[in-house]
Amino acid sequence: MMPAGSLLTQQVLIVKQKLKLIELRNEYDVLDPSGRQIGAVVQASQSPLAFLARVFTSWDVTLPITLHILGPGAVTELIVHKPWFTWRCRVVRADGQPVGEITKQVRLGKARFTLLDPRGAQLGEVRAHNWRAKDFSVFDGAGQAIARVTKRWAGLRELFTDADTYVVEVSPSAVDPLRSLAVATCLVIDVVMKQKDYAD
Repeated sequence: MMPAGSLLTQQVLIVKQKLKLIELRNEYDVLDPSGRQIGAVVQASQSPLAFLARVFTSWDVTLPITLHILGPGAVTELIVHKPWFTWRCRVVRADGQPVGEITKQVRLGKARFTLLDPRGAQLGEVRAHNWRAKDFSVFDGAGQAIARVTKRWAGLRELFTDADTYVVEVSPSAVDPLRSLAVATCLVIDVVMKQKDYAD
């Protein structure tokens, strides 16, 4: 059972990327609808090779990445890890208990992702609304929408940086483990699956 006040129990989250002219480490603030910070998404330290690849190449979609989803009090609630050269991400709780996996489907057209439980059974699907893959909806196994992430214009700074702002909405009917997977997907999908805009 999720503790009261957990980031995973919220119905609306605002995700703001920290402004950086050169983005070498991903960091996002997570706010409630009133603008109060209630969490964060923070990238764990990366290897020297990954650091150099990110600085000097456009290979960052192939790089390994580990992201910690922090709730109130900077307490880690979920950890998302993507290994080298893969579109599959493993989601675990802070104690190492597996939640499931996010897997990008190999297909033409709008991006889609499959949400799997720890045994590999499909729980739901994530579908992009458009080719630019900025807005997504999360569906359960019955095809009912349970969450969505919508990109907001962050102003002129988007012309010079990768900084973005997203709104995440989660249905109160969503239950675990799909709820945790849906929240994790909405919070990290831009970072893990695309990383830089020119990698769309």
